[in-house]
Amino acid sequence: MPSIKLEGITKRFGQLKALDGISFDIDGPGCIGILGPNGAGKTTMLKILTNIVKPSKGIAKVNGISVSEYPEKALASVGALVEQPEFYPYLTAREILSFVVKIKMAKDEKDEIRRVSELTSITGYLDRKAGEFSRGMKQRLGIAVALVGDPDVLILDEPTFGLDPSGMKQVRDIIKEINAKREKIIILSTHLIYEAQEVCDRIIIVNRGNIGYDVHNGLSDHVKIELEAPVTGIDFPAELARKYRSDGNSIYIEKADGTRNSDLIEHCRKMGHEVRWVTPYNDIEAIYVSLTK
Repeated sequence: MPSIKLEGITKRFGQLKALDGISFDIDGPGCIGILGPNGAGKTTMLKILTNIVKPSKGIAKVNGISVSEYPEKALASVGALVEQPEFYPYLTAREILSFVVKIKMAKDEKDEIRRVSELTSITGYLDRKAGEFSRGMKQRLGIAVALVGDPDVLILDEPTFGLDPSGMKQVRDIIKEINAKREKIIILSTHLIYEAQEVCDRIIIVNRGNIGYDVHNGLSDHVKIELEAPVTGIDFPAELARKYRSDGNSIYIEKADGTRNSDLIEHCRKMGHEVRWVTPYNDIEAIYVSLTK
């Protein structure tokens, strides 16, 4: 079962702290969205995961193997498209894929090129030069390159950036088709909320180098509590809440296993707060805006 683990990842560029103690685990297949505004630290995180950049502190592991200590072994099962793909314009898509297949030592070159080109819908363009490709076609070719060797982990850094609506939909459909097979970890970085909601099983919101929120998309164990007065001096023990945050009169809570809404209401009252109402809450847009404003 594929896995990824980031432990206390910090990255400095001079005086700028791009990442500040990032930690999370991914155990098993699924599509995980790294959602955040431009400059949040998303690409830096993915560059550390692919050993393009070394962390100032902390450790990144793929399938239990340290990326910085044993990069060849850790990244043998990783395919990545980080930032915008560029290819030699005089090479055809077939020649580019053939080169990558040889590097990754895939078993059968023709079969592998056919497999990845069918997955990304570029079969009819294999003998065209990359210099003739639109941005959308380059993105699809970049994903095909990342898929060579059938990696356990697929890392895609804003793969729909700069595409028109049709191109964006084509790329999202490719990602959803791959994810539907439930064989890989797919990490998708994006600043588009609707894209993360449509494609991802889990969404990690990153802002200013920190994880602001981590939610399994579509789950109902998140609630919003509205209080009579602004939130002051209230906290929740781990047996009631995995995570929580306050904003004005509202508290947003990820409930612990077995926690009932009545348990939360009773706790608020013990802390001296009257509750107006409790409602299920998983509004990624509202969470995103509140964290990044």
